[in-house]
Amino acid sequence: MLINAVTTRAMLNTRNRGSAVLVILLLALNIPALNSKAENDFPATLSIDVEDGTVIDEEFIFTALFIDELEPHSASWELSDSTSTRHYVPVSKFHQGVTSGPVTEWTFDIVISPETIGSCSCILVVSIIDSEGVHLVESASIFIRILGVTDESFSPTLHIHETGLDYWHSESYALDALSSTIDGTIPAFSTIIRPSSTIKCTYGGIEDEDSLYAVNYNSTPHSSLSETTWDGDTLNFDIDLVDFDDGWHDIIIFAQSEIEDPTYSHDCISIKIDNTPPRIVLNVPKELPEGTDMIYLDASSTFDEYWGIQGLTYTWSIKRSGGSGEGINQVFSGPDYRSIELDIVSSGVYNVTLSVSDNAGNMGLSTTTLEIVNMAPIARLTIDGEDYFDKDQVTLYPDSAIFVDASSSTDTSNDIDGLRYVWRVDNVPTYEGSSRSISWPDGVDDNSFVLSIEVIDDDSESSMISVTVVDNSESGNPPLSILILIISGSFLSYSLFRRSKSEDSEIPKWN
Repeated sequence: MLINAVTTRAMLNTRNRGSAVLVILLLALNIPALNSKAENDFPATLSIDVEDGTVIDEEFIFTALFIDELEPHSASWELSDSTSTRHYVPVSKFHQGVTSGPVTEWTFDIVISPETIGSCSCILVVSIIDSEGVHLVESASIFIRILGVTDESFSPTLHIHETGLDYWHSESYALDALSSTIDGTIPAFSTIIRPSSTIKCTYGGIEDEDSLYAVNYNSTPHSSLSETTWDGDTLNFDIDLVDFDDGWHDIIIFAQSEIEDPTYSHDCISIKIDNTPPRIVLNVPKELPEGTDMIYLDASSTFDEYWGIQGLTYTWSIKRSGGSGEGINQVFSGPDYRSIELDIVSSGVYNVTLSVSDNAGNMGLSTTTLEIVNMAPIARLTIDGEDYFDKDQVTLYPDSAIFVDASSSTDTSNDIDGLRYVWRVDNVPTYEGSSRSISWPDGVDDNSFVLSIEVIDDDSESSMISVTVVDNSESGNPPLSILILIISGSFLSYSLFRRSKSEDSEIPKWN
């Protein structure tokens, strides 16, 4: 099932490749790759002075170079094959080298002794933690052999680069691995892609698997695998994840020098496959009256079909498309915005759009409308300090005036300051303003007219009160002031009459 690949060998610069992998890793982790002088654009860098595919048969010393402003916190290097770690060395002391501008070179030596480590197709992994806790990694393929031993066989090296610690992938996964052979011959690659068990990346040998896929591009690869490239140092191919169910999956890669070779190397990475966008459950009222204190928009029932609600990011956009005033566009975004409260007092139609993205970049989208219905103002009328209501009657004499006031009319907070007050005489607009003094209008010859106050908001909604104003001077009933004068005069005359009668009576005298 394993078929040799045919390709040209093109050697890459190890340091450049490591820098690219480092950038991808730091972006995936959302960790800045800059030191404390990040604002000056001086990223920390790590490189190792050894080429992929190097064969070591005697003690070999080379240098790891770290460039940054400050001395790194710690470092380590290790050698491992497909089964275990062969050698591990922590590093705490560094040699200070050349300083150029704000950065300094920091180095430490790596010493590899074949007698100590033994023969292996190994991966060297150099890790360093800078002064701010940022983790940088470089790796290389090397072969270690013992001089004088001629019957050793070396399988290809194999090491999958991890592109982050979240392991989320949707639709496709680009696999990038280190792989070299001791003599430059072209290896054969194959892979197994399967749901993870409780303990991830647990699997038997290559001979025990019945779901092995050929990877090499000169064969007929599995439909989920893209064309493969191998340049002598690195292996690259894409895996189409569309047909895989959501959940944890192990990707196991095998490398052999040739098909019949019983020795092989292998490596495994577990990834989270998420091909399903979040299912949005949006609870938004269709209509609310203007002036509602707070509007509650709820999406707390939104979920990802397999992965639940963890890692979802909610982005709300509320845009006003109707009503008075300027358009409003509010945006709220973040993992904590499962529900939001809005203080919307202006009437109009609002387009509410919610997009929800998961950890793998899938996005669900839902749009609905919310109408805030304008509330008409409520007209209030006082005349000379007394409340009057629709169809009431008030008396006004031609030679007097009354004070009319509608300033106590009410409306929602967004409209109250912009109310218009229009006074009408027999339905003809005559005055404007919240209050004024009104005398008998010119041109009204009858002994009554209708006075109306119309209160209008900025959406042209209005409320009106109409009262009848009458002049009772022609009805034969004297005005109240005249009645009071007549009564007062009668009382005075009666008092004077009683007094004169008392003076004319005989007053008793003392003896």
